[in-house]
Amino acid sequence: MKKILIALSLIVAFAACGSDNGNKTNGPSPIELQTSFAPNIKGVWVLTDYVDDLGKTKSPKASSDKLQGIVSMDIDPEIVSGDSAIVSASLNNHEGYTFYLMYRQGQDDRSLVTAHTDPDNSDNFYELGYTTENGENMVTLNHYDKDKKLLDKRTFTKVTGPQSDNGEPYSLTYMANKILFSGSYSVTDEHGKTTEATFSDDGLVSGIGDHTTYYVFTDFIGDEETNLDEMLFDEHTKNQKGYIFEISGDTTRLYRAMENDDRTQLIRGELKYTMVKK
Repeated sequence: MKKILIALSLIVAFAACGSDNGNKTNGPSPIELQTSFAPNIKGVWVLTDYVDDLGKTKSPKASSDKLQGIVSMDIDPEIVSGDSAIVSASLNNHEGYTFYLMYRQGQDDRSLVTAHTDPDNSDNFYELGYTTENGENMVTLNHYDKDKKLLDKRTFTKVTGPQSDNGEPYSLTYMANKILFSGSYSVTDEHGKTTEATFSDDGLVSGIGDHTTYYVFTDFIGDEETNLDEMLFDEHTKNQKGYIFEISGDTTRLYRAMENDDRTQLIRGELKYTMVKK
């Protein structure tokens, strides 16, 4: 499994998905819409259903069925050509994808036309909008049929928090870190030695041996080694170590990550660390 790198290759689709879906021809100009929308949609956004479910299950494996279709978006509201901006996204938390956001009024004054297409029906179209709940903005991806009937609406939560030079960038992984591990712990190792450890939102760690970073797997697409929740300390270095993790209440247990003989499945080995959150 690999970290999801949000693709920057552009999909040229100006003529696609609803550029003429009943939009007003005498409405606000692209510049006016850009000025109005930019503060509300700029940033990195993660599917709210996944965020909420992960908070309940504390298991990326158990929540992975929520990661269907577009699951995260990085929205840069600057106009790059004509009336269009770029949205970089992740499909199924496994592959990068980009589409255009047009500064053209959508079905209401809080939505815009997009060039994101429906792979199952070319007559359907998507618009990107935003809502405000309890003073907090959330981005929506609104799916319509050819008769402009709303088929479904997906809501996205903004990724916020500290970022350090060596830490994980804003992404779905950052949000998983924040929900599952971020905080201070009392840690007891397999020999009974107790230390204090700290995990940051952006994937930095101190107090677990000499490890400095951690990475939580959230991509379970594939046939090999996707059967258990796993994390790595110091990924892609000579100090890399993998652990199976289980979270129950305020206690996280890290077990040695092992493989079966043909290296297709993970096996939970002996308990290495018991971490109690403060």
